Amino acid sequence: VFFNGANVRQVDVPTQTGAFGILAAHVPTLQVLRPGLVVVHAEDGTVSKYFVSSGSVTVNADSSVQLLAEEAVTLDMLDLGVAKANLEKAQSE
Repeated sequence: VFFNGANVRQVDVPTQTGAFGILAAHVPTLQVLRPGLVVVHAEDGTVSKYFVSSGSVTVNADSSVQLLAEEAVTLDMLDLGVAKANLEKAQSE
């Protein structure tokens, strides 16, 4: 859990139908996440970025957002060398 009950300005999510930004009063929706970056823009202007592998995002009528991901890590936790090696291995199989 990275955020729970936090008030944020915007959340950008990658989905199967394209990336989009979620602001207050967004239309309720349910989307399937694709691998990519989730970007959280806090009220104080700070930005947090997370890599997600897959999952779902729900935008509720009360402007709350529920993001469920199989894997979610901060960018500083990623090892680019290992990621590239795993990608090459997966593509060769």
